[in-house]
Amino acid sequence: MTHLFSSFVLCFSSNVDNFAVAVAYGVKRLRIGWLSNVLIALVSALGTLLSLSVGAAIERYLPNPVANLIGSAMLITIGFWGIWDTLEREKKRNRAKIRQIRRSMVAAGVDMAYIPHMDARAESIDPLSYESYLENPEIADVDRSGEIDVKEAIALSFGLTINNLGTGVGAGISGLNIAFTTLLTFMVSILAVLVGYLLGEQFTTKMTGISAGVLSGVMIIALGVYEYFIP
Repeated sequence: MTHLFSSFVLCFSSNVDNFAVAVAYGVKRLRIGWLSNVLIALVSALGTLLSLSVGAAIERYLPNPVANLIGSAMLITIGFWGIWDTLEREKKRNRAKIRQIRRSMVAAGVDMAYIPHMDARAESIDPLSYESYLENPEIADVDRSGEIDVKEAIALSFGLTINNLGTGVGAGISGLNIAFTTLLTFMVSILAVLVGYLLGEQFTTKMTGISAGVLSGVMIIALGVYEYFIP
């Protein structure tokens, strides 16, 4: 029963990204077809199945207390890393904005010597990160049709899934039920995308990358702590 609760926490934390991206697509009125939604959910579920299976295979060779400790430590570490990575990406994004502003000001003939506080350094956001789709939803709509079809959803689905693989391995070592968690991931993903899109379309307010990353990280940390004390 305790692992069932953990499965719910894992699925919701893994689908925060799906929800946030879907909200961004709703704001932009970029429709996500039902087949595309199913594909995203299927890839998410397969990623969960694979990572949990790897974790479960590792767990078989470890004594229960050791497996519990390693699984919990992995989840907590991944949660903190996710929060740190989110904050670092936010810094990079801000530097990129500053560089764009500098270029505009230079083009306008402004002497940048009078604005020393503007940092010229900037780094681009990883194009494989889900945050690229969150901040610029249009990049997935390759044919500019206003709808994310199945072919276009392939890259999006992998971008949303790849960040969750490490979490799944840690959860597998901790002993989460593979079949139940995989099925739950599939269903939660479909709901997250559907509800996220409808909310974005209705309220036109995006969920920022930093909010999604921090929320997901906190949930994963909580899951790791929970699994440690209630194996």
